[in-house]
Amino acid sequence: MTDTRSGFATGSAGYPVTDGLHHAVLPSIHEVLGCLPDHAELFLPAIGEQLVAVTDDHVLHSLCRMLAGWGPAAKAAVPQLLGLLEDDRTWVAAANVLAGIGLAGNGARDLLLARSSSGEARAEVAAWAYWKVGGEPGPALEALGHVAAEGGIPRPSLRRLADLGPHAALYADQIRAMAADNDPWTRVEAAHALWATTGDFETSVPAMTSVVQELTNGAYLPVMLPAVRYLTQVGHPARPAAQLLRGVLTGDQRLRSNGGWLGFTQDEAIRAALEELLAACD
Repeated sequence: MTDTRSGFATGSAGYPVTDGLHHAVLPSIHEVLGCLPDHAELFLPAIGEQLVAVTDDHVLHSLCRMLAGWGPAAKAAVPQLLGLLEDDRTWVAAANVLAGIGLAGNGARDLLLARSSSGEARAEVAAWAYWKVGGEPGPALEALGHVAAEGGIPRPSLRRLADLGPHAALYADQIRAMAADNDPWTRVEAAHALWATTGDFETSVPAMTSVVQELTNGAYLPVMLPAVRYLTQVGHPARPAAQLLRGVLTGDQRLRSNGGWLGFTQDEAIRAALEELLAACD
């Protein structure tokens, strides 16, 4: 992290599953760090220096996605994130991290509120982050309302509406319609948002189950992991999905869409998620 070259790639290298081939590639530094939130205290000084010095937007966004995944463990980076929040080039990436950090990022409230009411593009990101660090839901509801009024709600906005929970119930009709979308990613995010905002599991559980049912045939797509995790959040009402998927864990094949090392971590992640789903429903 402190050398001019880390020894790792700056971006992820993914390969599709191909029979008879194995691609031996290293993960990127951000993918490695993403697995180490328990060691955040050790790495955050070096990461903080990079946040201040980096000029490559791709590297910056990769670092920020990783820190957002760390959540509250990344709270020591808040001073550097405040600086990024003041920069028109970097504020969106910083706002996403602060949203992941949550209440520990409370010192950013005023800056985020100013960004959310500025009328600039991506104002809904600032408004949502303002809510996540301990602000009021009003600015996020207003900003996301502008997005919804433009037509279909993008998937990131569906996730933000889910975060708002019952506060966002006024968008239930529009979200419910999207839970029947042909695109599986849209269907999953809309179904989760519908449950989170209204508690409607009668619509949400079948919509998400339709996306994961091919797991029973050994097929795996990346959209299935969030679908299983969302079903786990629903709990006991998701029992039909759990019963359908119970036998998947006994299979001896890897559940993956990627070759190389990602194929192993995909299999581990979906199996862990399935175990959590079964435990939540049993």
